[in-house]
Amino acid sequence: MDCLRYRELYEPFMSLPLPRGVWESADYQAWQSHWLDCKTCKEWDLLKRVQARGIDLADYPCVHVAYHSTHVCELHADAWECPDMTLVRTAGGFGIPVRDGGTSVARIEFCPWCGISVSGSKTAIPDGVADAGA
Repeated sequence: MDCLRYRELYEPFMSLPLPRGVWESADYQAWQSHWLDCKTCKEWDLLKRVQARGIDLADYPCVHVAYHSTHVCELHADAWECPDMTLVRTAGGFGIPVRDGGTSVARIEFCPWCGISVSGSKTAIPDGVADAGA
């Protein structure tokens, strides 16, 4: 499967609940395999998810930081209580929440996923990822 076909199938394959015929199909298996193997489509997927949250990517150094720091949990009102909240935005930048009962963070200087500086003001969107409309 190529990136264009992956993006064409994104909406029907991300609409839950998936009918049995979809998740048992060869197209779905190929679609999942493509996502596992294609860095560009993984980042495109993150971009789609960030946009669906109504987040302005220009406010973040990269799509990874935007995705992980804007997670909203239905079970936990506080980011420090939610084990799925991997990054938080602080007055000084971004950090990893320390689960010590308070609001401590381990400040980060670089994105744990792509290595870009999180103190930079420009969003880094790799080639092929920006076209989230496809």
